[in-house]
Amino acid sequence: MRSTGRLEGTGVPVLVVRGFHLFNENINHMGGGRAMTPEEQDLIMGLAFVPGVGRTRTIDEVLAHFGESDGGALALRLLRDAVERRDADDVEMALIVHGAADASAEEFMEPLTELFPAEWHREHEDIVSMLGRLRSPRTMPTLVLATHWVPEYLDWDENRALAVKAIWALGAIPGEEARDALKGLRDAENEIIRENAVNQLARRGEL
Repeated sequence: MRSTGRLEGTGVPVLVVRGFHLFNENINHMGGGRAMTPEEQDLIMGLAFVPGVGRTRTIDEVLAHFGESDGGALALRLLRDAVERRDADDVEMALIVHGAADASAEEFMEPLTELFPAEWHREHEDIVSMLGRLRSPRTMPTLVLATHWVPEYLDWDENRALAVKAIWALGAIPGEEARDALKGLRDAENEIIRENAVNQLARRGEL
């Protein structure tokens, strides 16, 4: 997958190419899918919690519509299909189903790490949050990338929310590799990144 953005401290556009062929092999067996209808998207959007309203649909209703009995399996199928079609809206729908089903993020690790660098979607922060819950060293390459790379649509965010989420996720991963990644961020040009890296190291007792 290819994506453009800029590297921290340079302002220079970059091209990120990560694992396209591997992920493409993983999703090809799903076959060519179709985009969700507006009615299907509305059905899934009903799973999202709205303050003062709550949820207007249940996961059982969504499962029945798509002919599935397992929410995690449905979310994974929808995600793979959306990525194959490069459909940003349907990627969002897949992640909503995943959250509503309270599915494990473990089996989503590989597709999410492959999806992360793509520029055509806007779920980068959600992906980092999901990977962060795993506290796995296997997520580190993606998390480290998230501390430096800024997708174009997030270029306005001076608070660097994506990078901060990634730094906190790195801080939750045990081991020397995560520690070294955090130490490497102490010299980042951006003050917010430096401060958050130092805070995580202090929390771990490794400052």
